Amino acid sequence: MTPALPRIWIITDPSHPDGPVTPVRRALEGCTPGLVGVQLRAKNVSDRQLVTWGRELRDVTQAAGSLLAVNRRVDVAQIVGADVVHLPELGLRATDVRHQWPTPAIIGVSRHDRTGLEAAKRDLATYAFLSPVFHVPGKAQPIGIYGLRDAIANVGIPTYALGGIGAEDCKAVLATGAFGVAIRRAIYSANQPGETLRQFLRALDKNPASGE
Repeated sequence: MTPALPRIWIITDPSHPDGPVTPVRRALEGCTPGLVGVQLRAKNVSDRQLVTWGRELRDVTQAAGSLLAVNRRVDVAQIVGADVVHLPELGLRATDVRHQWPTPAIIGVSRHDRTGLEAAKRDLATYAFLSPVFHVPGKAQPIGIYGLRDAIANVGIPTYALGGIGAEDCKAVLATGAFGVAIRRAIYSANQPGETLRQFLRALDKNPASGE
């Protein structure tokens, strides 16, 4: 049985002074199980470091009742016992991963426009991140709320909005038909990650998932 998708994905930031794990642990303390997933994303680190963080996050997410995803690395996801592998847009196709790795059943993908979302649907991805919605330093031109709405309309794959999103944006984001949100800076820049996550959860609770 495939676990239900969370409403929020937290994407790790390995550059944080406390490392990627501690802010996640603090954010998830007392969180209702199943509402939040964690994606381990860490470029330019050794394989051993990636596995170490993955195992630490596996312990944290299991204790919190949260899904764990590993970005790009199917092998690391297997080693640490992750629930999900998340594939970049120019990475492996979801269908190829499913053929070689039938479990777990959840495969996420990153996309940047409607064409990419349609391809993800054809490739049998479970869900997609669409970004950047708002301004993110060093990223592409943001698509904005209207671009988000147009990209996901009737596309048929649960889509999370990513990029510069705060709790105050959740109402407008979900009104577009987005399934949920993916966040990084909001958690890693917070003095109290747990309270910040609760603000997002309260905003999402007032706006039920569209089921897109």
